[in-house]
Amino acid sequence: AVRELVVELNTLHLVPERGFPARTPRQVEWMVLTHYHGDHVGAFDRLEIPRIVTAALSNPCNPCAAANPCNPCNPCNPCAAANPCNPCAAANPCNPCNPCNPCAAANACSPCNPCAAANPCNPCNPCNPCAAANPCNPCNPCNPCAAANPCNPCNPCAAGGGTELTSAEAVAAYDCMLPGLKASYSKSDHAVADTYASWRRYSTHAYTSATHGGRYVQNYANGNARAYALFENAGRFPAGSQLAKDSFAVKANGKLAPGPLFLMEKMPAGFSPETGDWRYTMILPNGTVFGTTKGAGSKKVQFCADCHLSVAPEQDSVMLLPEELRVTR
Repeated sequence: AVRELVVELNTLHLVPERGFPARTPRQVEWMVLTHYHGDHVGAFDRLEIPRIVTAALSNPCNPCAAANPCNPCNPCNPCAAANPCNPCAAANPCNPCNPCNPCAAANACSPCNPCAAANPCNPCNPCNPCAAANPCNPCNPCNPCAAANPCNPCNPCAAGGGTELTSAEAVAAYDCMLPGLKASYSKSDHAVADTYASWRRYSTHAYTSATHGGRYVQNYANGNARAYALFENAGRFPAGSQLAKDSFAVKANGKLAPGPLFLMEKMPAGFSPETGDWRYTMILPNGTVFGTTKGAGSKKVQFCADCHLSVAPEQDSVMLLPEELRVTR
């Protein structure tokens, strides 16, 4: 088809009668190629363009495009030789051909793909709260040393503390934060989010909790968990007992920031032997339910159970307040 078009142009249109210099039927001064395939070689070898024909025949990968990093024949494109798929996407860190993606070579769908970093459960992230069952995980909120480690902000249990408050400052800060905390947690539509603040509070004022990322927290319990007031002598809690711990952080600049709401609910025997039949739920400050035992995101809150199971068996997974912070009335 190329040859026929050239002959038609030279014999019918680009003729001396129309003011053009005389030309042979297949004479071509130059040609623009918008794309190139190997079967085009047969179309050009009979045209009078020897320099282009020589280049095309000597390198079917069109070396004129070698400066283009997306050229599939460019030796600088590490994926072109093995993968014909869209080499121009090599700049995308999610591209399985990108040499900066350490996991892609073995498995293009690997969750270790660094593009999955936005996923807080990415198993390649050492600060992944889902890996908190490992007591050596520096981001495990049950590790009191975690507060010194600025973990991935995707980990809601990462260190949140920054400034130490006096008792009076902690009271004032909590009074300031409580209305906003309740409003934020209520967005979750979780029943306890609307009622926990009406329960009896067992902490005299907000205090820092190393097992909750260094945040300031308060302890609440519902009527079924009234034995909480007995602390070491509380014994095992009946089904229906609910404990709540809201939280906020104090940044290094002194500004306050809301933290998660941590809930424990004692369920009927056999509900979850691996968590002592407690159902753990975490509600984030934006109202999102991060996870709940035996429900959506169950694995993400397993570290809560792991941490609470570390206490003495007779405490029924309930952690005790320091004596100086206990409300005993």
